Amino acid sequence: MVLSCPMNQFIVMHKQDFFQSTDSISQNWSHWLQRQPHSPDNRALARECKDVKIDRVYIGSCTGGKTEDFMAVAKVFLASGKKVKVPTFLVPATQKVWMDVYTLPVPGSGGKTCAQIFEEAGCDTPASPSCGACLGGPKDTHARMNEPLVCVSTTNRNFPGRMGHKEGQIYLASPYTAAASALTGFVTDPREFLQ
Repeated sequence: MVLSCPMNQFIVMHKQDFFQSTDSISQNWSHWLQRQPHSPDNRALARECKDVKIDRVYIGSCTGGKTEDFMAVAKVFLASGKKVKVPTFLVPATQKVWMDVYTLPVPGSGGKTCAQIFEEAGCDTPASPSCGACLGGPKDTHARMNEPLVCVSTTNRNFPGRMGHKEGQIYLASPYTAAASALTGFVTDPREFLQ
């Protein structure tokens, strides 16, 4: 498995080591960058956006809906012991990831799965795998923004109208930052919960 950090350095590890290593990785770089509306090039540190109040969090799609992404989110929720303060939508990238969310135990959780941790945190039930709100789609698309809301999302694009409403504001972030933001209702540096 190869991961890249914001400084374009690469970290190579075996899949069995990955889940035990994500905590140290998150301490080093997941908090760094997030993208502000309305372009992935509009970079800022999560802590620089701490006063941005959000209406929802979207974790999923092909970019931010992998098994390791949901494990990262579960670890933040587990570490906090709190419930989310905004609606938090979960959309796995594939059927395999959806199964992992319901079957793989999260390290350090006493055997709980991501789905159990998400339920305890008050998240929306993980949806069936799809592009979901990432592509906007018809008004009945799961988690689509039908109003001008502010959303922290693990998707890969934040152009006007990308997730629905043309006046919606999408802050692109890592799964760690998305989880931390769901817990506070503001864009939040995940180190606040991963000390």
